[in-house]
Parts: sequence; C-alpha cells; structure tokens
Amino acid sequence: MLNFLAMGTFDGVHLGHRRIIRAAMREALKRGFKSRVVYFPIPPKFFFSCESENCLITLPEERERLILELRPDCAEALPFDAKLAAMGADEFFAKLVLGRFSAGGLCVGPDFAVGKGREGHIDFLREASAAAGIAFKEVGFARRGGHKISSSLIRAHLRSGAVEEANRCLGWEYCACGPVIKGAGLGRKLGFPTANIGVDAAKILPPGIFAARVKVGHETFNAVLSVGRRPTVNTLGGKMILEAHILDFSRMIYGKQVQVTFLKHLRPERKFLSLESLVTHIRADISVARKFFK
Repeated sequence: MLNFLAMGTFDGVHLGHRRIIRAAMREALKRGFKSRVVYFPIPPKFFFSCESENCLITLPEERERLILELRPDCAEALPFDAKLAAMGADEFFAKLVLGRFSAGGLCVGPDFAVGKGREGHIDFLREASAAAGIAFKEVGFARRGGHKISSSLIRAHLRSGAVEEANRCLGWEYCACGPVIKGAGLGRKLGFPTANIGVDAAKILPPGIFAARVKVGHETFNAVLSVGRRPTVNTLGGKMILEAHILDFSRMIYGKQVQVTFLKHLRPERKFLSLESLVTHIRADISVARKFFK
C-alpha cells in the first residue's frame, strides 16, 4: 500500500510539527493510503557540527513516542549519516521517498530540504512529486507572538530556563527521564533530600529552579527541581546536574527510573555567601512551589 509521508527531524514534536503530521494523516485518510512519519533521530545540523551534548529537545525514543501518540499508522527513524549527507536530492527522492518509503504523497514544512547541501528545497520537492505523479502538501509554519515556532526557538527558550514559553510552543509539558543515581548527599545533610537523576547528555536541561512533577512508577508527586552546577558548594567540578526535592516524600528510590516534568521557572541558580543563606532560599523555593501547586 502507498504511504502519505510526513518527513522531517521533528525534534520536539512541537505545534508546527503536529500540523505537518496531522495534515499527512488527513491526506492519507482521503486517499486510502497509510500515514507514515519518517524522522531523523539526530538533526542533520548536529551531524555536521558534531554537537552531542545539551542539544536535543527530545531523545529519539521520546520523539517516536510523541509521534505515535498522534496516531499515524507508523513512525520510522531514518538515521542521518555520511552516506545520506553525500546523497544528491534526485537520488534521495528516488531511492527513499519513492523507493524505500513507497510514497503516494509527501507532506513537509516550508523549510524542509533534502540532498547534499540542502539542494532539494521546497520547490524541488513540489516539482519532483508532480513529475512522479504523487501528491504534495506544504504545511505553513505555526506561529506564536509573530514568530514561527521552530525547534531552534524552543531550544533557546529551554537553554535560558524559560520552560513556560517552551511548553506553549511545544504543546506539551517539557520532561526528562532517567534513573535516580547516588549523589553527594548534600541535600539530605541540609534537611532537603534530593533525588539526583541521570539524564542522557544529549538532552537539554533548562538551568534554574523549577516547580515540577516527578513520576515514580505509576505515581506522580509535586517537587522542586534544581538544574545547575551547585556554585555555592562547588562539589561537581562544574558539571550540570538535575536533582529533585520531592515534596512530602521519604522513600528510597535509588536505581528507579523517574520522569520529571518542568512546569514553572521559580528563579535562576545563584551562588550564596553561606550554607545558611542557601537553606533560607531553598525554604523560600519550596514555599513558592507549594503555592503554585495549590
């Protein structure tokens, strides 16, 4: 059976990406095709820049889960490698779009391009689709505040700690997953035990202090998150760490997989002159978070 293909990197599966995927699903339904979403697990620009840390909104497995939640018939990763980078636009279209993915239609955003040096831009794809006798649909950008919603914009929001604005552009609440790992035990000594969470280095961690939710198994708890380098005590050697103080929680959860969801930025991380001052601000953060959850 032929597929109506939605193709892109789709990092974040944000509101603009969702427009493209849903348009492909509608076109597939009209024509009796299957809807198929093909995504690059690592964005091509990071393949060329060799950037591998603090760069992805969604890890590939997160991205596929978010895509499949939209209910296309299938989603498939297309790893971007040296062979793909060297492939011309005509070859890409013939071998992949028409061949491997059996496209009876193609749906993309205005800035999508294929082929070496991005030579196969939107006009090429439109003309190649017409020549091959398949349908073509260009889906315009989603916009917010006069700006197009893009993965680059959302990365900038996240890297500055602006999670509320990132969440509005995403259409879902930003989260990160990982196992609870052993830390220095500093939080417990200060009276505020934290769960240190080991997150894939490629995942963007918004810096600062946040009101958040933490999911442990099938249960969800309110929490205060800290993402930073602990400048007051300097126990990390400059390493970025994600730790969660789960409110009204006293279980031992070392080794368990947890998910943290970023809801509200409370303040930036800062260096305090003393541990007493740090403790005072932690208490204030918890108080503000409790008011937020109420």
